[in-house]
Formats: sequence, structure tokens, C-alpha cells
Amino acid sequence: MQRFTQLFHELDASNRTTSKLAALKRYFREAPPADAAWATFFLTGRRIKRPVRNRDFRDWAGEACGYPEWMVEECYDHVGDLAETLALLLATREPASASREETPPLHRLVEEAFLPLRELEREDQRGRLLEQWRRLDGPSCFVFNKLITGGFRVGVSKTLVNRALAELAAVEPAVMAHRLMGGWTPTEADFRALFEPDAGAEDPAKPYPFCLAYPMDEAAESDPGAALGAVEAWQIEWKWDGIRAQVIKRGGEVILWS
Repeated sequence: MQRFTQLFHELDASNRTTSKLAALKRYFREAPPADAAWATFFLTGRRIKRPVRNRDFRDWAGEACGYPEWMVEECYDHVGDLAETLALLLATREPASASREETPPLHRLVEEAFLPLRELEREDQRGRLLEQWRRLDGPSCFVFNKLITGGFRVGVSKTLVNRALAELAAVEPAVMAHRLMGGWTPTEADFRALFEPDAGAEDPAKPYPFCLAYPMDEAAESDPGAALGAVEAWQIEWKWDGIRAQVIKRGGEVILWS
């Protein structure tokens, strides 16, 4: 979790694409595959359904740091972000007894502390969260709260995450985007498979990345061939507004994606 927290703050602190790309590549190169799989899951915009009600989350965080409800509410009104508010309040506690080495890695935190919350009774949820807050330092607590509340957003695009993984795998970004499409799951095996030469080739239902339109850096009216190549090589189709869809015929099967 410490490594993922560091990545989060590196991405959040920089506006430079080159710096963000370097941080992503360093993380994916060094992180254990089980952690990198969940990092990929969250950084590409995937979400897990919120397991705890906001009201309970606030009350239990106030209990953990020893502040009354009215003070938690005042702090929340001032900060405006629930995860950040609770992390700041929890940071005022006595130092946690757990050492840095005892902080669980990202995959264990998600699979053993986060996901089971959905199956627990309310009082058991409270006990589990209080336990985790005691174990995490301030920065890790902030990221953990972001994941729990569903407000995990950081200044990095899915495209940049694809690019970082593609460069490490020595494939084109579109190829990596294709490997991450469909029912990709955040497991160690699936993360390792992203770097295999024939990754995803065995799945006939795997969709292609949906095409997006991008503005040109320079106007092409004066010399369209300079930016777009010869007109004879263009392919033009109508841009219909609405839900994107793909019909894929592969391996004797026909699959519809939207």
C-alpha cells in the first residue's frame, strides 16, 4: 500500500505528462504483480461498489479519532471531500503501533479488508474499518478512504496508463488497450498476461478499443495532405451520436459489445 500511495501522490503532484509516465512505468516495473493488477484496475477508471454508507463512514471515523459528530461535519464542510476530511482527522491520532513493514500490500488491503466489507453486518464493518485505520499512516489512510468512498480520482488518464504498460511490454498502446478491454480482472495472472506476446488472442469475445475523435494540433484546410496523408487514402464515416457498439465475428462466434 505504501508504494501505491506514493504513486498516487506523485501523479497528483505533477502536471507534466513525462513525469506521470515515468512514475507509472517505475511503479509497474517494481510493484508485485498482485498489487500492480489492482493499481491498473483503479487507475483505468474501474470502480468497486461502495461497501459502506457515508453516514456510517463519517461516524466511525469520528469515533476513531475522538472527535464529536459536529466537529467532523464542520471539517467536512470546510474541506469538501469526505475521504480527505477523514484522513486529516485520523492523522491527528497517536502514532499507529504498526510499523511501515506491517502495512498490508495493496492487493491484501483490497481483497481482505475492502471487498469483504460488503458481506459484513454493520457492526462488523465498523470493527474492520477501525482496525484498518489503526494500521495505516496518514497518506495511506487517505488513499484507502478514497477507494472505500468511490471517490478515487487522480490526474492521470486511462490512455497514459495504457501507454506506460505498452512501453514496458514493448507493444503499441492500442494493443495494450485491447488487452485491457472486456472482462479483464485484477489478478496476478491477468496482469502477467498483459506482457505475453499473444495476450488475449485466445478470447474470441474480446472487444477492440472504441475509437475516439481527437482535435488536430494544426488546421488542415490549407494543406490537408501534410497532416493527414493523401486524400485518396482517407476513410470517412458518419459520426452518429449515442451509445458506441461493436459487432465482432471471430472464431466462429458473433458478439455484440456496447
